[in-house]
Amino acid sequence: MTIKATGDGTADTKGHRKRGWRISAAVGLAAVLTGGGIVALKTTGSPAPDGSAPAANVAAHTGPLTSKENREASRIAVGTAGGQRPTPQGEQKNTKGTEGGEKNAAGGSGAEVLDTRRPPRAKTAAASAPDSEAEVQLYDYASDSLITRLVDLRSGKVLRSTRQHEVQPAPTLAEARQAVKIILADRRLGEGMRASYQAETKKRLTSPSQLRIQGLSFLGARAKGMKGAEQVSQCGAHRCVQLFVRIPGGKWIDTSRIVIDLSAGRTAVIGL
Repeated sequence: MTIKATGDGTADTKGHRKRGWRISAAVGLAAVLTGGGIVALKTTGSPAPDGSAPAANVAAHTGPLTSKENREASRIAVGTAGGQRPTPQGEQKNTKGTEGGEKNAAGGSGAEVLDTRRPPRAKTAAASAPDSEAEVQLYDYASDSLITRLVDLRSGKVLRSTRQHEVQPAPTLAEARQAVKIILADRRLGEGMRASYQAETKKRLTSPSQLRIQGLSFLGARAKGMKGAEQVSQCGAHRCVQLFVRIPGGKWIDTSRIVIDLSAGRTAVIGL
């Protein structure tokens, strides 16, 4: 299948009409846009975390983490030594049996950081108690699992870690950009995206950073009954996304029928 370049009815060298990629409503999607929120999409069932449940009696956050605290919390949670770290108490080891440690969306060492925040405090905690803890949410592409780690910023240690499967939070900007890279590497779809960008800007599209991107998580159940549904049947167990892509100051590029499986590094076109 060929996705044609953008334009307003111009003809190519063979006399064929070229249609622009137009933004359209995502097919039956509930938009969960980029923003690093804790809210996640779940597939059927209610997978339980591997660790103990957080205390039920909690109060409001004591305030957002600073930029420095965010960076330090992420560093502690991801760990070092090529993404390999001792398994904290309460967390099961990688259930896929991979030997290379946790991986991020680009295949590098260490799980992908999705969000960091100040954890809720117990109502009984003293007002003067030190706020040295941070909660970090990560996605491990080696095991396709969502990890939540409680870290201590002072000691640099992971205090608690839980792991869940088939839970898909909104994608980060880094994951959305990785999804664009996968599209550009696809011979069917990459040519159309590049042509759309060049027609609008007269420049070559060489990097996802040249585009404005928002992403949403995609579950295979949403494609039920559609053509191509079998290609996205693993989405939910795999980390899959759809994108809203806009040329800065210009037109939208229609990617509403494209599903990017970040776990497998491939694309699928549904509903056609």
